[in-house]
This record gives sequence, structure tokens and C-alpha cells, in this order.
Amino acid sequence: MTAARPTRRCSALVAGFGRPGMRDLDFGRQLVDYLQQLEWPDGVVVEDLSCAVPLVLDRLQELRPAKVVLLGAVARDLDPPATVRRYRLDGTTPPPAPEEVQRSIEESLTGLADLDHTLAVCRHWGGLPADTVVIEVEPAEASFGLGFSEDLAACIDPIVTLLREEIDGETADLPALEDPDVERRQEPRPAEPQRLNGAVDALLAYADHHAEARRQGRRGAALVEDMASGIAGVSLAGRARPWGVFVQSGGDWFDAVPLPGGAVGILVGDVAGRGVEAAAAMGDLRAAVRAYAVIDGDGDSPTRLVAQLDRLAAATGLGKGTRLTYVVLDPSTGEARFVNAGGCPPLVVGPDAPHGRFLDGAVSAPLGDVSGAGRPEGTLRLAPQSTLLLFTDGLVESRKTPRPTGMERLRKAAAEGPCDVDQLCDHVLRSCTAELRRDDDIALAGVRLVAAAVTSPGAPSHRSHH
Repeated sequence: MTAARPTRRCSALVAGFGRPGMRDLDFGRQLVDYLQQLEWPDGVVVEDLSCAVPLVLDRLQELRPAKVVLLGAVARDLDPPATVRRYRLDGTTPPPAPEEVQRSIEESLTGLADLDHTLAVCRHWGGLPADTVVIEVEPAEASFGLGFSEDLAACIDPIVTLLREEIDGETADLPALEDPDVERRQEPRPAEPQRLNGAVDALLAYADHHAEARRQGRRGAALVEDMASGIAGVSLAGRARPWGVFVQSGGDWFDAVPLPGGAVGILVGDVAGRGVEAAAAMGDLRAAVRAYAVIDGDGDSPTRLVAQLDRLAAATGLGKGTRLTYVVLDPSTGEARFVNAGGCPPLVVGPDAPHGRFLDGAVSAPLGDVSGAGRPEGTLRLAPQSTLLLFTDGLVESRKTPRPTGMERLRKAAAEGPCDVDQLCDHVLRSCTAELRRDDDIALAGVRLVAAAVTSPGAPSHRSHH
């Protein structure tokens, strides 16, 4: 039998910690995913250790790192958001109180493992080497949801620089643990704490939420491909930008549904809330819209379709509070009908609106908030070679940018942008978000009338680069 190769001591361990589903508080865990894609010297291990603290201690016992760098977001409320702090553990600091250690162990079992939990327990049991460095960042957003804020995204490069400084010079070849000349320090192993009731359920719930978010992300990508396949007489494009870094799906969406007789239904929607719950509700509501659009001709009437959604919200709660704009366009005539249920006014750019024109009519309350009054319906005739843009409010406003400012920015960007609707969507997104401190999801849909039986005589030609 071949003797097992001696396990070599880990030269440096870079460990990330985070709270899944808690935005910026999950920063360290998500940062590890990025760091693992970078090149590191031999002997450097980069891992997500956002798990029960006893498991962290087991991993430290297994690796025996000569150096440890701990990464995470911690709300100290001492510095402005996105402040990066680096410090070395001081061996003279007294260990935490036993009740703090026990609380940290118990909370880590419920899925709330973070940097402070690990520091408390490891300091108590002596699980960290003398050369231990903490790099932490002050969170800017700690609400429930996937991904971290753009404020913390700007901290990635500085943190990587600090990390490289710490790792540099720490990668010398170290002797094998089995070498008798190497002093092995045996740390006491903590007793396994009693599991709290519901801990497993909480962890499973996190897993389910994240799995659903991934499914919604794949559906959104498929939707873009479906729209790109084309509907006769129009060109279609759409963009969805969830708020947060490394997030694939949010509560805002766009869609285009072919209708009988050659018409097309185009919509954008903004489900109330953020994060995984909003993404899951969005998927259910999008399916409901598509179903109503092809049943009994409801899709041909914006008023009837939105009335169906109102009844659905009243009966089940699904979609209540959602802001939605739905347009039915007949490409053969350019005739369009629309309902705006609490959403942003669509924007028309083309020969009859070279500077851009918002459709301010037919505005009513979000889904589920209308009782008996019905929904007003607007009409317009889209000129040949004109473009209609539907969008959610994340494109034009934030806590730092009032909606009128963002709307004017959008109008100018659309009027000055390319005619191709796909390129126009990209141009509008870049122009509107370049100076927008985002704090919400974005959905944008564009439809360009490329063929119509009815023309607009005497209309000015669309932009000079047409």
C-alpha cells in the first residue's frame, strides 16, 4: 500500500463571512466567489466560511494556516458606509464573555454566521494563528435581498489591493505537519452546542429563496431571446437590471406577447418589494399576464387584462401593489391602446415626436387598489419608424435623484440615441444610470414600428443619422 502523502501546512487562509440574503451583510461571502477566480500563490486557500462556527474551527484545525485574513461587512456605525478597515488581532485583548460565545454559536446555527460570531468563538477557543488580520467594510444597505449595493462594489479593488499586501511574502514553502521537528499546537475542540429549534428550516428557506432567484434569472434570459425572434412589423428589445451586485433577477420585468390578428402586447411591471421574494412574485405574475393575454381575447384590451389582474390580486394577494404599464399595438395601422396602473408614462420618440413625448394619460392606481371605478384607457397612433419606450421608476429616480430630473435625462437620451431599438435601449440605460445613484431594480422595453399601412404625412424625418 502506498503511504499517504504528508499534508502540507496552509501558508495563508483568506476566509469570507456573510449573511445570505442580507444585501451588504453578505458582502464577504460573495466577495470570496470573485476572489476564487483570481490567481493566488501556492499554499493560499480562499474559502467561504459562512457556516456554523464549530465547523469553522474544524476547518482551521485541518488547514493549520500560518496566516489568516478574515473578510466581511460589519455594521460598527463608527464610519460612513463603504469605509474599509484593516486591523490585526491584538493578543492582549481579553476573550469575550461566555454568554457572548454561546450566543455566537447559537446564532451561527440558524444561518446568521458572520465575522463577529467567528471572532468571538475563535478568540475564546484560540483557533486563530498569531498572524491574523481582519479586513472589514461598513455596510451601506442591510435590507433583505440578494446582492450587495454599488457602494460596496467600489470597495472590491481596494480590498483586493490590501489582501495582496497581506499575502505577499507569506507563501514560502512550509514543512509538512507530519515532520517531527514541527511543533503542533493542539487547540481544544469545542463541544457541539445543542441545535436550536428551526435552525435547519431557516437554512433550507435560504436555499429555496436563492434557488428560485436563479430560476428567475434563467427565465429572464430566455425571455430576451424570445423577443429577439421578432414579431412582424415591429422591432422589440428589453433590458432588466436588478439592483445589487451579482444579482440575476429582481422584481421588475418586461414582456412582449404575440396576440391574435398580428397585434402585440408589450408591458413593463414593478412588483412591490425587493430581493428574492419580489423575484418569485414577479415570475408568478408574469405567467398570469401571459395566460390572461391569450384567454378569451383579454390581451387585446388593456382594460380587461388589468381588470383580471385586479381580481387576482383581490382574491389571492398576488401582485397587489404592482405598478404595471400594458400596451397593445397593431403594427399594420400603428394604433395602440394602453393602461398605466401606477407606472411611469411611456415615452414616444419618432417623426411625430423628434424631441420625445411622454404619454401622461390613462394613469390609475397600482394593481389591487381599484374598486369598481375601472381603469382609464389611453390611445395613440404610432408613426412609422417611431419607437415607444416603457420603463420602471428605477431608471429615472432614486433617493438622491428626483423623478422630474430623471425623466428629463431619459427624454434627452432617447431623442439623441440611435434608431435601432436594441442599441437605443443600451444607450438609454448608460445615459440614465451614469449619474444615477441606483437603489432600485430597472426594467426597460422598447418597440419600434418598422412597417405600417398608415403613414403620417408631412411628419419631420427622424433623427439625421437614421
